[in-house]
Amino acid sequence: MEHVVRWGLLALVILALGYFGTGLFVATRLSTPVRQPTEQTPADKGLAFQEIGFESSDGLDLKGWWVPEEGSSRTVILVHGLDASKSSQYVLDTAPIYAQAGYSVLMLDLRGHGESEGNRTTLGYQEVRDVQGALSWLEAEQGFEPWEVVLHGWSMGGATVLRASPEMSVAAVVEESGYADLPLLLRDRLPESSGLPSFFNPGIFLTAKLFLDLNPWAVKPEEDAARLSEEGVPLLIIHSTDDEVVPFEHAEILAASYPDAEFWRIEGYGHVEAYTHSEYRQRLLDFLKRAEIGEAT
Repeated sequence: MEHVVRWGLLALVILALGYFGTGLFVATRLSTPVRQPTEQTPADKGLAFQEIGFESSDGLDLKGWWVPEEGSSRTVILVHGLDASKSSQYVLDTAPIYAQAGYSVLMLDLRGHGESEGNRTTLGYQEVRDVQGALSWLEAEQGFEPWEVVLHGWSMGGATVLRASPEMSVAAVVEESGYADLPLLLRDRLPESSGLPSFFNPGIFLTAKLFLDLNPWAVKPEEDAARLSEEGVPLLIIHSTDDEVVPFEHAEILAASYPDAEFWRIEGYGHVEAYTHSEYRQRLLDFLKRAEIGEAT
């Protein structure tokens, strides 16, 4: 009998090692970012810019582009999504909207993306520290206080700016195509991305938390949206019902967490494609005006 128990325990150990080993392998592979080459710069959009460097709040070297507006009392930080960069089309096409409205513009590469340091993406968990670093740079180098700064993010960047905003006293937040609950998103996306049944999801989550400093359970922007609601920080939610990456239900969850948020529901557009909508520019400027941020016109 004792012999059977020992073999049974050994079998359980082997199964556990296989289960969690597979989880760690998948978590490592899926959290390794894909760096995109820089093919365009703000100059291609008619914007004079400076290449800058600053540190995240945990000490990583980050790169960015700074488009100053002389005499401006307001600025925006544009935050890209997963496997993208500051040179992504939606970022570069949005920057002139703010610049023409009198905003200085900061576009940054998140950790592990573009030209920034880092070899791991954490889907909005550690990226919060990159936005904190950008805010610190704006204050120390350009004299902008947080209440003069708008945060605007797409997808993972949208989740990141929501998570970074509470208690920072920023002027306003714009989030596009972002997720409200990372575990909810991964529940359906992980089996497709990993090729494994959902049975492996808990193992992937746990090994990511224990070994990769990525805690999926902590990335729930819906909770941060609720805190922004309590603080009265203006929020604009933009999401397409036809988003194939982040289901529209995530926008509905965010809106439920912040009932007074402005919610622009669009149809027929893919993930982070709202910038191609004919009303995009005016919708953004109208939000900034209603949020009483400068003289956006």
